[in-house]
Amino acid sequence: MVFRSIKVDGTRYTQKAFYFYEPAPAAFCELTPPEGLLNTVGDGVCGENGNFQFIEDFGTASYEKDGTIDLVWKNQGPDSDETAGPPKSKSSTLAPADNYGVFAYTDMGFFNVAETFTFSGENRGFLLATATATKHQPSDENFERIVSSSLSSRMPDESSFMLALKKAFDDHNVEASRVPGWVTDEEVLPKCIGNTCPDEDYLCSEGKDPNCSVSPYTEPSASLNGAGFAVIILGVLSVVGVVFYFINRHIVNKQKERYRIRFAEQIAEELGHKGALISLAAEFHRIDESGDGSISKEELYEFISSGKAGVMSDHDFNALFKSLDLDGNGVINFMEFAAFMALCGQSCPHGAARRLSMAPEEIAKLIDEKKIN
Repeated sequence: MVFRSIKVDGTRYTQKAFYFYEPAPAAFCELTPPEGLLNTVGDGVCGENGNFQFIEDFGTASYEKDGTIDLVWKNQGPDSDETAGPPKSKSSTLAPADNYGVFAYTDMGFFNVAETFTFSGENRGFLLATATATKHQPSDENFERIVSSSLSSRMPDESSFMLALKKAFDDHNVEASRVPGWVTDEEVLPKCIGNTCPDEDYLCSEGKDPNCSVSPYTEPSASLNGAGFAVIILGVLSVVGVVFYFINRHIVNKQKERYRIRFAEQIAEELGHKGALISLAAEFHRIDESGDGSISKEELYEFISSGKAGVMSDHDFNALFKSLDLDGNGVINFMEFAAFMALCGQSCPHGAARRLSMAPEEIAKLIDEKKIN
């Protein structure tokens, strides 16, 4: 008969297994044991008293956080082969197989054990445990293979588990001196039933519990303090800001140039091929509907909205007006209008607007001659 208590508490894992043995058959008791050995344990009576053994495992989660448990401490007793301390193995791990089963593996070099624990049955009411152990290499003449299994009912709570465990001690008539005090006194299952148990420091250091130890995957501490990082960040942001400013300025200037040339090309198409500057004055007066000698923002917008200078968004129109209104007084006089057209004409390598690229002194001469005002 086997009883198992399996518990996972955060990053900690414990398993307590109790193995009960029936009293030896009467025929066995008639045999004389080899020298130095007995056919019963303690002060028990062969054929009357049974026996028990416990194995207690302690483990912690791994840094990988993949569900794997490293079994870092084992207690075994109460017989003469009792052990307490780290498993004498190269590796000992336990990993979940699904929501109801786990797989444990212990590699001791010459001795390997693979175990599965699965809750089975319609309501998952039974714990099925199977184990396969091998001793020595398969090619060795001393090679051994041991297969064992057990099936025990799943207890609804720890109180039920303790009652069934106490009954097992009674049913197997375990000698009273060998029954643990916490069973006799009907206490709760102790955290550790062995003589020596892993302490918190061991579980955090040797056990490497991720909750209380330093992970090897932790990033190395930075050599800069908070102020240093702040200076670097501000410096980077400043450089990015300056670069962005000049890029944006370049884009805006290019956009303004495109608006100027598109507007100038449209005006130039209206002028024809003769008397460009005189025709330019006529075009200025045509846009200046109020006849006050200057083009207001509303008058220019009315001209643009008519489609005579192409389709333009409000944002593009505002940029165009700012380019025409050189002195920023809110209106465009003829000098500003003509200078704008001449500048645009010089920017055009060819096309209708190229005819507008005349010197400013030519404009001033025509103004003096009263041909334009």
